[in-house]
Amino acid sequence: MSLNKTEQNFGVIISFFAILLLLSYFIFSIVGFDDQVLLLLAFGIVFITLLCLCIFVPRRFRKANKIPEIDYLNLGTQRYILGLFMIFYGLPKLMGTFFDYQLFALDSKLNEVSEFELAWYYFGKNRWQELFAGLMEFIPGILLFSKRRYYIASIILLPVTAQVFILNLFFKIGGVTFPAATILLACNVYILYSQKEKIIQFFRSLNFTPDIQLGSKTKIFIKICRWTILVLVALVIFINVKPFIFKSERKTKYEKLIGMYTLEKMTKNNRNYVPANDSSFYKDLYIEKQDRWNVLRRFNNETSAFVLEINSKNDSLKIYINKGGSGDDPDIIDSVSVLKGTYRLENNLLKIKGVQLKDTLQLNYKRQNIKPKKWFW
Repeated sequence: MSLNKTEQNFGVIISFFAILLLLSYFIFSIVGFDDQVLLLLAFGIVFITLLCLCIFVPRRFRKANKIPEIDYLNLGTQRYILGLFMIFYGLPKLMGTFFDYQLFALDSKLNEVSEFELAWYYFGKNRWQELFAGLMEFIPGILLFSKRRYYIASIILLPVTAQVFILNLFFKIGGVTFPAATILLACNVYILYSQKEKIIQFFRSLNFTPDIQLGSKTKIFIKICRWTILVLVALVIFINVKPFIFKSERKTKYEKLIGMYTLEKMTKNNRNYVPANDSSFYKDLYIEKQDRWNVLRRFNNETSAFVLEINSKNDSLKIYINKGGSGDDPDIIDSVSVLKGTYRLENNLLKIKGVQLKDTLQLNYKRQNIKPKKWFW
């Protein structure tokens, strides 16, 4: 059964951009980037010629009442181009030459590295992951050339092309890769959509209910178990959604503190004090979005994980060193070196008055211009 006229027109548009993408690669490889006049001229000729073909060829087939031929051309064009590009992108991953990150990025601070360099380093760090990604592109790319297996290949490729599209969208991968990812995802989706009637029939035919007879007590037991699981699902959803809907006063105040702070002024026992290589006091505080990851830096440049306790009623705080480290390991709290006191947040200045190791302290920390999400991603 052929697709309707509107669906076929969408297919023609996707085919147009798929062919244009393929020819663009050829133009770039042949003409290069030096002669911009020749490059624009080649693009103009290809664009106009291709546009005329995509307008007049379908009209001619419709006048000759050859509707299925339009689907045939659309699917053939898209699966062959999609297969070619999957092989083109999959082979370098198999060879381990695709995710080449810059040495400059490795020698830069994390918040100075671009999103592209972070993505490339992450996906290229594990050779097995890169090899698997290459196989997931190369093998379906080969299968797309087979009339019997192209649909299975497109099913396998859907999460691959979708992931590549998302990667290009949110990590700002430059050049022609974002348009290419968009076009290839559109080809993949259209190939799957072309058999929508069979897909609908297939899902309607599914019936996994076994033909068995259960006793009344067994049915009651099964219902109790089923509702228990559903209640647990609802509970899990509620626990995860609750912090966003019903924020406690403590949570609200903690979120205002999220940031990286550097000590600017310190008073110790009512006298100005400038720590130098002093491991007792804290030069930098990294108050993270997830409080189990909080880290501080001492004046001897050693780092430690810490637990921040806030009392929202009187704006008091306690900073405990966590010798168990940040993350999910068991906490090992150092109660001897705890910093207890009150705090006040004035714009980008965090003022703490408290006691640590029997010393009376007044600490002024300045928030640095680092956004929380830029620390890690």
